[in-house]
Amino acid sequence: MDKKGLGARLAVTLCLLVPIAATTGCAYDYPDPASTPTAERGRPATTDPSLVTESATGPADPLVLQREARNYQDLDALLKAVPGPVLLFQEGPMDGPARGFGGREQVPVAGQYTVTAACVGAASATIFIRQEHPTVTLWPVELTADCPGTTSQVIMLQQGYVSAHLSLPSPGDRPRTGAVAGVRVTG
Repeated sequence: MDKKGLGARLAVTLCLLVPIAATTGCAYDYPDPASTPTAERGRPATTDPSLVTESATGPADPLVLQREARNYQDLDALLKAVPGPVLLFQEGPMDGPARGFGGREQVPVAGQYTVTAACVGAASATIFIRQEHPTVTLWPVELTADCPGTTSQVIMLQQGYVSAHLSLPSPGDRPRTGAVAGVRVTG
């Protein structure tokens, strides 16, 4: 093989490897809380870890865990005081190693639904509710609750999916305090 042919092959190979090497290690994640399955209370959805922020803190203080357990009891009392059949119910920690929540449920019948947000153990919590409809995605509704307490709003939902997620302050390295927040959609 002559030097000219070898040089051409080498040039083509390098041209192919440069774009591959340039993109290695790059990850772009644009989380969409509307496509997140429902998470269990206190445990983020396992299929979309982008909605959960990991903190670099060590093991949890037992007193903080006790405070968090009491805060969940108080949060349950606040949210479960809202009458009506439950369409969506989410709760989660506001800080610590697995903070936040996100979930979605199907809206069976179009109509008016009451969205109630609550928090315990922090100054306030902001929760976003978004509706997915086959023809349009509606703008999110933002609810901010002063802690401890609730705030409610009646919204019109169409058939499709409704999602909720907790807005988390940045950065994610805040120490665990036991603060919790939740949302309940009833109709």
